[in-house]
Amino acid sequence: MRAFTTRHQMVLFVLLTYLISWSFVIPAQGGLIPYGPMIAAFIVLAAVAGRGGVAGLWKQMIRWRVGWKWWLLAPGVLIAVHVCALMINIALGAKIVNTAHIASLPVYFGATVLPLLLLGGQWEEPGWMGYAQRRCQERFAESVLKATLVVGIIRIIWHTPLLAYGTIPWSSYIFGTFALQIICTWLYNGAGASVLMAMIAHLFSNLMTATMRPLFSPADENRYWLIMNAIEFLVAIGVLIATRGRLGLKPTERT
Repeated sequence: MRAFTTRHQMVLFVLLTYLISWSFVIPAQGGLIPYGPMIAAFIVLAAVAGRGGVAGLWKQMIRWRVGWKWWLLAPGVLIAVHVCALMINIALGAKIVNTAHIASLPVYFGATVLPLLLLGGQWEEPGWMGYAQRRCQERFAESVLKATLVVGIIRIIWHTPLLAYGTIPWSSYIFGTFALQIICTWLYNGAGASVLMAMIAHLFSNLMTATMRPLFSPADENRYWLIMNAIEFLVAIGVLIATRGRLGLKPTERT
């Protein structure tokens, strides 16, 4: 049984991830359980590698001793993307019509920050980065981009209920999700397999989205989505070009 599980561990991870994450889609009106990929990763690692595998993923999640530039880049890249999108949207005629959610620090923390800290997309990253991306990079050692493409497609499909229920637009579903996969892979590899850096980036991506979107009317909000996803995708392409497709992974590394 362990040999079978080891041989098909990626398939098992994907099935468990979708099963856990989508289990409350209907009552939650399209909402996903963000812990799904992480829980699936821990289950598979426990079955395949026992305590050592589980401990290995946990160490990646708490790997904070990385170069200072990664502590700046992890939140900074996503903040810059959203600030640029905000400025362009306003320059194109968008009006800020609602600031109730940022009226005071207690309101902002209680209604926006705290829910994202507890249930934000950063909890996906131990599964996407610490397990799936790592395993795919081991399998496709000759191409980090191929590994990223595989995990990116799995991540995009995972977000399908959000698209179906209208929670996210098609631009975010395809381009935004894949761009985030590229950026998180670069941060993860560049910081020496630190899932924590990918988690910080994803947290700030969600935080900035939750901060910026309510500022606008529906029409201006839709344009903001498109602008933000376009900028994010261009940044991801820029990262690919700057790293020559290696996304932070050194040629001598296999994971």
